[in-house]
Amino acid sequence: MTAQTLGIIADDLTGSMDSSGYFAGRGLSTVVVLDPGFSARADVVVINTDSRAEDPDTARERVRQAVRSLKKRVIYKKIDSTLRGNIGVELAAAMSETACDKAVVAPAFPAVGRTMSGGILLVNGVAVAETQFAVDPISPVKESNLPGLLAQATGHKVGLVGVEDIDAGAEWLQRRINGMSADIVVCDVEKPSHLVGIVRAAALAEGRWLLCGSGGMARELYRLISPSGNNPLKPSGWPPGPALAVVGTRNQVAANQLRKAQDVLGFPILSLGREHLGRGDEGIARIAVEAARRLTEGKGVAISGTLSPYIPELKTIPAVMAAATRQILSSGKFGGLFLSGGDIAVEVCRRLSVAAISVLGEVEPGVPAGELLGGRFQGMRVVTKAGGFGTEEALVKSILYLEKGYLP
Repeated sequence: MTAQTLGIIADDLTGSMDSSGYFAGRGLSTVVVLDPGFSARADVVVINTDSRAEDPDTARERVRQAVRSLKKRVIYKKIDSTLRGNIGVELAAAMSETACDKAVVAPAFPAVGRTMSGGILLVNGVAVAETQFAVDPISPVKESNLPGLLAQATGHKVGLVGVEDIDAGAEWLQRRINGMSADIVVCDVEKPSHLVGIVRAAALAEGRWLLCGSGGMARELYRLISPSGNNPLKPSGWPPGPALAVVGTRNQVAANQLRKAQDVLGFPILSLGREHLGRGDEGIARIAVEAARRLTEGKGVAISGTLSPYIPELKTIPAVMAAATRQILSSGKFGGLFLSGGDIAVEVCRRLSVAAISVLGEVEPGVPAGELLGGRFQGMRVVTKAGGFGTEEALVKSILYLEKGYLP
């Protein structure tokens, strides 16, 4: 079945964005919605339920409401490529609302090092529960075996298909999955072509499957839809200016990207510590003053806790960084905003009264670029990035886009 439009439901803002940038690059109008009251007309509409760290009941209800708001669209349940969040609860809610015959799950994203073998999610060849994602401060990952995780969380029977079934072709895979007694089928994935095979099999299933996965499989969903005739969203023409990077994630990948931008571009970094994050309004004012000092001719600034000692007792770090961001942006003419870390990204957007983001493309795979919709900074360029995504040059590339508005 070929449908007109696509609806994606994701549990955090960076995940909403990384599942959508590729569509814009293919000429499909794409909008990520943060405010449930925002009405978006686009080929691809992504709803951020902001439910990754919520209790299961709240997560379940937000997904149900999101599915209902996306009626008449093909639905894709986007989950984290490292299995963080209320994955099972949210999948079960989407299954119930869509009344699908099967849920086909493939969180792998080979382009960024996430693969699946024997039902085990691997990050650069290491089981995810043995990586730094096991100590994620917001949503730690304790299980690498996805079929077992889903069976326990949903109560559904869960099956597994290997890459040999995918390599056998779309028709074979469709028959194989339809013939399984399991309601949920997890797919091993070792390379991007396996994700293509899953989506092609889903097309043969004519809408009876609910696909669930990361930004990796999302990139192939254009095969299930046809353009609505809406013109691709055009850049607003926000003027050039320095970039402000706000990096809250503690992932080592993000740390390497910060250092690379500092080395290559001379990009100043303000590392936040207790003297900034634990002092309320005084700390916020200090961040803004020190950021202003680091601004140099033609250069922006990064504010980040990534390179500082972790302060686990401080639960208000996203709120403090968001308030500081608003104050810094209000003090000068910036060309764009880089946000890394889902909790930081969504809190900054709330403080800036952002209702949605118009997605215009990617600076590199999984690192989407767009413009803010709503609030005082409507039209400002923005790049979002999950902490563990991207090459070492991801921030360098993002800064160049944010300053001048040109995508690679």
